[in-house]
Amino acid sequence: MEPVQFILLAAVGVLAGVLGGLLGIGGSSVMLPAMILILGEFDRTTGVRQIHQYQAAAMIVNFLLILPAVVAHARHKAIWKKVWAFMAPAAAVGVILGVQISYVIGREYVQWAVGAFFIYVVIHNIHRLIWGQPAEGRTREQVEAGPVWPRLAIGFPMGVSAGLLGIGGGSLAVPAQQMGLKVPLRNAIATSSATIASVSWIGAIVKNVQLGDNGSVTRSLLLAACLAPTAMIGSYVGGHLTHRLPVKVVRVAFVLLMLYASAKMFGWV
Repeated sequence: MEPVQFILLAAVGVLAGVLGGLLGIGGSSVMLPAMILILGEFDRTTGVRQIHQYQAAAMIVNFLLILPAVVAHARHKAIWKKVWAFMAPAAAVGVILGVQISYVIGREYVQWAVGAFFIYVVIHNIHRLIWGQPAEGRTREQVEAGPVWPRLAIGFPMGVSAGLLGIGGGSLAVPAQQMGLKVPLRNAIATSSATIASVSWIGAIVKNVQLGDNGSVTRSLLLAACLAPTAMIGSYVGGHLTHRLPVKVVRVAFVLLMLYASAKMFGWV
């Protein structure tokens, strides 16, 4: 790897960290396209497509990246623990299944379904930005008094999408909490971050152990070492910004990310 590539990857880590911490999503939506752009889609020696290798590296970074953000969210007492406590186990099962699926089937149909959901989320949040609502969402007590199954139903597809696409899963979990549980945006971001921290290490291990001819654990660790240090710094900053910026600013940033993510899912960018 050339020195300029190290520098570029470190810069990518900062951006991935800030966005991941700010919006509770992990950083793969930034890291994966950046690695393809900087390092190439194919291995120069073997000619093997590198998407599984890059996913394996990104999943390691997602775990390290989100930890400082969780610390920041915890200091603001923003994590809804009884939502996290049910989302995390379901997501852990989902991420293992998602990794298995990633090696045996094409991802196009799953990506299109997720992309369509993101577009719906964009429309919902733009409506909230323009017309607003009397309250930002339900209270913690109201959510905790409700049934458990919606929390499990959010955690499982979050994990599947994380394992299948090599992402943190927060881009699905945050809007799903908004839609399904009516959790306020800042709390949805914080709880998503805690869930990613709880399960992303499982996905990273399973993905890397099963790389086989698609790459090597050594290269995953090398790429993660380039990205993670700056990503962790950016994540801590982003985690604090979630609670310091006006909620409309956070919502605009979230809408822009969802637009970008949906375009990625449909292959438009």
